[in-house]
Order: sequence, then structure tokens, then C-alpha cells
Amino acid sequence: MFPLCVSLQTGEYATDEEEEMSPVFPNSIEVFDLAENQELSPVELDPEKLAHKFKELQIKHAVTQAEIQLLKRKLAHAEQDKLRWRMERAQLEQNIRDSKERMEKLEGYWMEAQSLCKAVDEHLKETQSQYQTLERKYSKAKRLIKEYQLKEIEFLKKETAQRRAEEESEATHKEEADTLHEKITDLETKVDALKTPNAS
Repeated sequence: MFPLCVSLQTGEYATDEEEEMSPVFPNSIEVFDLAENQELSPVELDPEKLAHKFKELQIKHAVTQAEIQLLKRKLAHAEQDKLRWRMERAQLEQNIRDSKERMEKLEGYWMEAQSLCKAVDEHLKETQSQYQTLERKYSKAKRLIKEYQLKEIEFLKKETAQRRAEEESEATHKEEADTLHEKITDLETKVDALKTPNAS
């Protein structure tokens, strides 16, 4: 039977050699290996041996209590880890829900932007069609105005030429009339002259 040392902090066992080599277990106590289901012989009913056995049982009970405390601490740490994991999982699920909501909002904004772009595109096409129609009307009006201006210039030229022709014709007629009037006057004078000797 070899004595063992147990740490009251960690509940780990170490031999005497390990304890002497390194102070890993500062709060350890010495425990004797006890056989499981060990029966007491009449020789061991000696009070001194019974006291020693009782001391061993007390030490074993202390070790058991230390192990129980260690397990409780481990259980508490495990519960804390479990709680932290649940909180992290809840936060992750909340982040996923938030991301999903943001994604749905962005998708809604994108659909709205697509509808707006479609409406703007249709309006642009309509405006472009109206512009092309107005441009054709403007080109036609410009062509008609140019044709009217050319006709007006041609009419003015014809009117000027006709006026000049009329003025020239009128001047010619006046000149001819004046010439005829002079001839008539001259003939009348001659006739009067011819009448005068006959009357004598």
C-alpha cells in the first residue's frame, strides 16, 4: 500500500516522489490506498488500528468532498459555458434575423428602384418620341417658311419687274401720246393755214 497525495483544489492525485520533485499540489493531503469492500479481521479490531482506519476514512471522505467540490465547480463552469453559448446563439439568431430584415428591405428598395428606372425609361422613351415628333414638325415648318420666303422673294421680284414694265409702258404711252398730240396740233395748224387763203 503506497501513500498518495490529493489536492484539495484540483482533486488530482500525486505520489510522494512527484510531490517532492515539484510543488504542484501545495494544498494536498496524504491519503492511503484503501481496498474496495475491504473486510476487517479480528486482528484489525485493535483500537489503534481502528483509529487509524477511521482517520483513513475521514481522509477519504475529505477527498470525496474535494472531488465533489471540483465537480461542482466544473459543473458551474459548464453551466456558464452553456449559458454563454445560449446567449451567443440567441445573439447569432438575432443577427441572422436582423440581416434577413435588412436583406428584405434592400430587396424592397431594389425592386422600387427597378420600378422607378422602368418608369423613367418609359418616360424617356415617350419624351424622345415627342421630341422626334416636334423635331419633324419644326423641320417641316422651317421648310415651309423657307419656301414661303423664296416665294415671297420671287413674288417681289415679279412685282418689281411688272411695275417697271408698267412704268416703262406708261412712259412709252405718254411719249407716244405727247407725240401724237404734237402731230395733231401741227396738223390743226396746217389745216387752219390752208383754210385762211381759201377764205381770202
